Formats: sequence, C-alpha cells, structure tokens
Amino acid sequence: MTNRPPPTHASPYVKTILRPLKEFSNEFSLRTPDYIGNEWQVSVLTAVTDRYATAVEELITTVQRTEVALQNRRTRRVASAGTSDGDKVKLQLFLDFQAFCKDMQELGVDPSSVEGIAKLRNLTDEAKMLQALK
Repeated sequence: MTNRPPPTHASPYVKTILRPLKEFSNEFSLRTPDYIGNEWQVSVLTAVTDRYATAVEELITTVQRTEVALQNRRTRRVASAGTSDGDKVKLQLFLDFQAFCKDMQELGVDPSSVEGIAKLRNLTDEAKMLQALK
C-alpha cells in the first residue's frame, strides 16, 4: 500500500487530451460553415471518448485483479484504516472524468451528446461515493 493521500485534482494529462482539438477549433471554427455546427467536434470527441473509456476500463480491470491477488496478504495482516490504493485509483479516474467533461463544455459541446460518455460515466461512477467520504 502506498502512503499517498487520496487525490483531490484531475491528473495533469487530462488537460492535454483535448488540447489539439481546442487549438484546431480556435483557429478554424470561424471558417466552418454554420450548417455544419459542432457536429465535427462531436464526431472527434466520440472517437476520443471511446478510446479513453477503453483505457479506463483496462485500468480498472488491472486494479481489480491486483486487489484480488493481494487479498490473502491483507487478510493475514491487520487491515489498515483509510482509503485503499484501488479506491484512490478509482477516485483519480473520477476526477479525471469530471475534468474531461469540463473540457468538452469549454469547447461548447454538451458531454451527454457524445457517444461513449455514458460508458465512461458508468466506469467512474463508483468513485463518486468515495469523493463524498473525503
């Protein structure tokens, strides 16, 4: 177990996920015909969100497997109070998800209009309770 405190902020990498889209949008959005609207952004965000959700899902699976593998060790030792490392990872993913959605909103896109956001929300939703416990 690590002695790190539970996370309180999104990971620094989250800001970089949508940076290229933001830069492109800032430079070319005025040249985009009105009839296209932000559909092109939603399309890009859908692809990015799907890949992001896959990465989160793989990480959660790895964390769960690690927790199961360490289960015997934990039962042999006195359980320590506090947040488990797995819960800290889940909390970090939840904070990252919130920052990712905020970045979408800054682009003028409603996150609920992006396919895959529901999957990402479901993957990180468990940590919402952990945040309330902090």
